[in-house]
Amino acid sequence: MEINRLTLKQKTFFLSIYAIAIGLIIYSSMYGHFEMKSQQVREIIFFIFAIGLSESITLCFRKMSFSTTFALTLATYLTLGALPSLICLLGGFLIRVLKVDENTYKHVCNTPLYGTAFNCSMFTISFIISHILYRSAIINIGIENQFIGILIFSMSYFLVNKGLLAMLLAILQGVYSKETIFKYFKNEFFLGMISYLIMIPFGWMFAVLYEHYSYWGIIIPLFPVLLIKYTFTYYAEAKEQYVQTVETLMNAVEARDCYTNGHSKRVAEVASLIAKKLGYRNGQIEKLRIAAMLHDIGKIGISDNILHKPGKLTDEEFATIKSHPEIGEGIIKDVSNLKYTRSIIRNHHERYDGKGYPDGKKGDELSVDVYIIQLADAIDAMASDRPYRKGLPADVIESEIRKGRGTQFHPHVVDAYLDLLQSNAEIQKIWE
Repeated sequence: MEINRLTLKQKTFFLSIYAIAIGLIIYSSMYGHFEMKSQQVREIIFFIFAIGLSESITLCFRKMSFSTTFALTLATYLTLGALPSLICLLGGFLIRVLKVDENTYKHVCNTPLYGTAFNCSMFTISFIISHILYRSAIINIGIENQFIGILIFSMSYFLVNKGLLAMLLAILQGVYSKETIFKYFKNEFFLGMISYLIMIPFGWMFAVLYEHYSYWGIIIPLFPVLLIKYTFTYYAEAKEQYVQTVETLMNAVEARDCYTNGHSKRVAEVASLIAKKLGYRNGQIEKLRIAAMLHDIGKIGISDNILHKPGKLTDEEFATIKSHPEIGEGIIKDVSNLKYTRSIIRNHHERYDGKGYPDGKKGDELSVDVYIIQLADAIDAMASDRPYRKGLPADVIESEIRKGRGTQFHPHVVDAYLDLLQSNAEIQKIWE
């Protein structure tokens, strides 16, 4: 996004973050928080390149990332002090070259200046606040255990960093509220916390090794860390291929009928938004998306004459159509990685009141996952054109959903969707 396309509120937000970062630097300089020795220049250059390398090999998979940058930042903080460590962190970030895909690399020269300035300000704010809290804990409170101090620094850095990221995501989405910020923060919290907790002992280890073995104490341990990174890379690539295979199966099903083209993808998008609203974590949402993409796979086993019939189906033809959930379950039952989708594929035409098919299950006999896909499937069916009718208007669909609350649909899932209609513009864009 170019700066001239930012709204006034977005520009004000960026300028505020820049001002806070500058203010904290001035405060730290005035009150003796920043000190640096001239002989540290060579060490700073070394750590800038080490952090730059760490940033450059950050593993990104969808919305998740894995990096050793914080471990090196913590090591520099423990060995060199606050100002040299901040210089290393910012310098390393500015020289990174991050591979986005096969032919695209992200670096400071092709990133908007306001974005680079925000990242540097975010790092600065997170770092200085953490340093102040660490120093207060050691000096004012009298905490003598260094590990507790390190934990205070690390958790403070994590919370401030993720909080600022959540605020950024909210302001860029145009829905800047406490609820939205908390939602984004919550989505990032668990995976981010695990990553930081893993990096704390690495950071302490790097600091101890550097104190005893100088530069080699950092260089040699980086090799197993790089090995971990590439292990994660291979895992991510395998998972990406797995998702692509699922999408290929989905496309194969929908290629048979132009009227349902894109149906499973839209169901997956709606289901994901509902799941987020209900507090699902990223990993749960990813599984739900895959199940949604496969929910109609059983239609592969239905004759084209029945699928494409423009008029009313006979009882026998409708019975055949109603068999596609069982056919779908049979198709994936022996695929170990997809066993968790079996219940959704088989039961996505069940109803909350037990009047659905194929088993007539109801209420708590089925998981909320099933009811999320069931509602998303029904919404898209109503919104999409069919051979015998045009897609229904949004107000008619909303009315039908309200009527079906507690009978056809799970009441909590309906409530989450209706809340989305009021608070999330993304939901309406799915059918545009």
